[in-house]
Formats: sequence, C-alpha cells, structure tokens
Amino acid sequence: MKKTTFPIKGMHCASCAVNIEKALTGTPGVKGANVNFALAKATVHYEEGRIDEMGLHAVVEKTGYKVPTHEQMHEMSEDHMMHGEMKTALRRALIAFLFGIPTLILAMSEIDLSGEILGINLSMWVQALFSSIVVLWPGMEFHRMAFKLALRARANMDSLISMGTLAALGFSWWQMFVRGGLYFETAAIITAFILLGRYFEARSKGKASEAISKLLELGAKTAHRVVKEGQTEDVPVESLKVGDHVIVKPGEKIPLDGLVLFGSSSLDESMLTGESMPVSKKPGDMVYGATMNQQGALTVKVQTLSGNTVLAQIVRLVEEAQQKKAPIQKLADTIGQRQMA
Repeated sequence: MKKTTFPIKGMHCASCAVNIEKALTGTPGVKGANVNFALAKATVHYEEGRIDEMGLHAVVEKTGYKVPTHEQMHEMSEDHMMHGEMKTALRRALIAFLFGIPTLILAMSEIDLSGEILGINLSMWVQALFSSIVVLWPGMEFHRMAFKLALRARANMDSLISMGTLAALGFSWWQMFVRGGLYFETAAIITAFILLGRYFEARSKGKASEAISKLLELGAKTAHRVVKEGQTEDVPVESLKVGDHVIVKPGEKIPLDGLVLFGSSSLDESMLTGESMPVSKKPGDMVYGATMNQQGALTVKVQTLSGNTVLAQIVRLVEEAQQKKAPIQKLADTIGQRQMA
C-alpha cells in the first residue's frame, strides 16, 4: 500500500472535490482518497501493483481537472500558483463588472440611445453585446467545465451557473427580435458576482496555503550530525534517522523532536506553546523541532522522524481544519500530550 499527495488545479467548489473523490475511489487499485478543496490537494492510498501515480493523475484529468507536472511545480512554487489563480480570478471579475454594470444601468433606467439597427434601439444592442461578452468571455470557465462534466453525466455548481446564464442570454436575444422582455442584465450581473466570489475564494485558499507554508518554514533545514567523537557533518534534516545524535549550537533551531543527552540551555518554545518565557533544558528533557536554542550547546538524540514531529502534526491538523473544520482544541491537546510525555 502506497500513499501519494498531489496538487489539483481547476476546483471551484466543494462538489468539485466530491466529484474527484468519487472518481478516484471508484478506480481499481485505489483504497482511499481524500481531496482537500481548501488546499487544492488530493491524498490517495493505492496498491502499487494495480495503479501508479500517473494513472491517478489521468483519472483526475478525465474528470475535467488538471494535475500540474513535476516540471511545472519546480518552475512555479505553490505560493506563486495560488497568487496566479488570484490574479486570474480578479481579472475575470473586473472584466465582468466593466461590461456588466453598464448593462445593468441601461436595463434598470430604461435608457434609449439615439439610433436603431434593424428597428431595434441601440440600447438593446449595447445590452446584448456587453452581456454576451461577460457570459462568453470571463464566464467561459463555467461553460467549459459544465461541458466536460456533461460528457461524463455529472454536474456541479458550474453546470447550474452555465445553464442559468446561457438560458437568460439566449432567451433575451430571441426576445429582443420579437419585442419581448429582456434579461441581459441578469445574465451579466449573475456572472460578475459569481466571478467576484471566485476571487474571494481564491484569496482565501491562498491564505490557507500561506499559513501552512509559514508553519513549514519554522523548521530547521540542516543539522550537525555527530559522526565520530568530536566530529560532525552538516546534513539535511530529512536525512536524519531515529537514534542519530545532533549538536545544536546557541542561536540554532532544534532540527527534530529528541532527548537531551549532554549540555544545558534555555529554549524559546513560543511557536508551540505561545509562552514567551524561555524554558530550561537539561539532560533527560525532551526538546521539539523548530524551537530555538538560546544559550548553551546541546547534544540531542533524535526520537522522531521529520513527518512525526509536533510541528508536522500541527501542519496536518491545520490541513484537516481547512477541510473538516476540526476543533482547534485537538491541536492544543496534541501539543500538551507530547510535552507531558
């Protein structure tokens, strides 16, 4: 059984995450799948002999969404991707309001512009043109996704938006020629406000991703591993193993959770507990990854790997909270239990 986590682009609502989860869980070889809409990521447990990561990516893309390649992820960081989504969403919303507001004003005030084309007042033509631009240009993302889902006999919020706005637009075009009631402003303004909501949604997701990124940045990147008596080597934290001895000098961060073997010092654990007062540490005491050593040098025996530290658990709980709204008290309890151990 293997586990993989990969990003997904193109999700716009909770039903998108549900559709992807159903597609993944219904795939032979997949034992479980969880799609985090807030973080735009999927975590999948699968049998390696029956399906691989490329196969999982193909399932997501067949559902109508995109999985960035490793090259794209290296070229553009996650923060930049989120920032790019925010800029795109904002640009679409601004274009929609730029053409939607004049459409609303002309419709609500019943302004008649001088001149006619085919016996129809210019005001109606302007409404028709501007509304069509809004629905078919910045609003095209709704119709594109609705079409992809319709081919697979599925639907989500994009399907409803697409059906509603296209119906209002198409009916208004027909009514314009038969001298009936027009609903151009309805199609334009609905599209504009939903696109504005998409922008706020993208900004919220960006802040969630930023919060987790900042938590991850708290951890140390390298450690002084003891190789022989009196000799150390600088290694990435990820390469440390349980039982390794590391030297932590004053002003450096504890690389991983561990037990103090030699030395005494005071540690700043405010990033875990919120307590600003330094905590004294001596041989036999537990220390936690990402906390700051303030005074003396410490020799620490690594007790946990990078994926099981208190900091790693905080990151996982924050990710769960983004999706499941897990109680924040659970996070505090985890920290308290580890400190009492």
